[in-house]
Amino acid sequence: MSTSFRRRPVRLTITSLVILIVLLVLFLALITIGSAYTPVEVGTVALIKRFGGLTGTVLEPGLHWRTPFIDQVVVVPTVVLSYETSDNPQTSGANYQDYPVNAQTIDGQQVIIKYTVLFRLPPQQAVKIVQNVGRTEAVVENVIKAHSRNLARLWAQNYTAEDLYSGEGIFNYEMKVQEELAGELEKYGVILESFLVRKVEFDEDYIRAIEQQQIAQESIETASYEAEAARYKKEEQIRLAEADAERIKLQAAAEAERIRLQAAAEAERQRLLADAEAYSIQARGKALEQFPQLVQWEFVRNLQNVRWGILPGENLTPLLPLPTGESPTRSVP
Repeated sequence: MSTSFRRRPVRLTITSLVILIVLLVLFLALITIGSAYTPVEVGTVALIKRFGGLTGTVLEPGLHWRTPFIDQVVVVPTVVLSYETSDNPQTSGANYQDYPVNAQTIDGQQVIIKYTVLFRLPPQQAVKIVQNVGRTEAVVENVIKAHSRNLARLWAQNYTAEDLYSGEGIFNYEMKVQEELAGELEKYGVILESFLVRKVEFDEDYIRAIEQQQIAQESIETASYEAEAARYKKEEQIRLAEADAERIKLQAAAEAERIRLQAAAEAERQRLLADAEAYSIQARGKALEQFPQLVQWEFVRNLQNVRWGILPGENLTPLLPLPTGESPTRSVP
């Protein structure tokens, strides 16, 4: 038993059609409103592009209105960006990575220069930069990369390998490249923040030669130091000998002066003694002249310590006792 089905045509009612149109209009309105409002993130600016050209309008961070379906937005970062050269660009954390620069010094040494460029696209120059160079990727490729690599290579030819091997030479090289690069980037409206030389690599043979030269230089400096020390020691010994000779000279002079003073004092003492003796003799002579009996008194006084002697027989005073040195004894009656 077969059953047949008859298809009925689907007919849209007026109500359904109205609802469908309203939904379509709402959908288009949402798309229009969504495309009309443009949020601009912090650290960027937005340029309005209309019919293929920039209008010159620069939208600062925030929410802005633009003509839907007609105006397009070109986002330009205004924060500091980095371009870095390294052996392994994939592992670098810079915004834009590249390989190192091979250069040659003025004395023919091959060097590998690794550096970092920090730059910024100012908002007031964003329209000029995009119109003349392009978006950020084009700025990095055609301005930052091209000029920094070229200047890093050219300025290396103004220095010897020894200059770039030392810290002072690298600093001078870095400053020169930075000055030149800042002038080149300014032509495009780009601001250079810093040009930083991270490392200059040399051939291993040159490094060994430099090390040997440094060892030789250190040996020379050591020998010079030892010679200077020996010279100083010699001068010190000469100064000590001169000081000792001067000391002996002063001691001799002091001893001679002491002897002279001592002799002068002794002579003065002898003179004073002689004067005193002369004065004594003179005084005694005057006394004897006035008192002749003092002669006998002096004679007796001088005999006090005489135990025996021969006296003249004439004019002998019988009362003069003669000392015997023995204690006197009493006579027993």
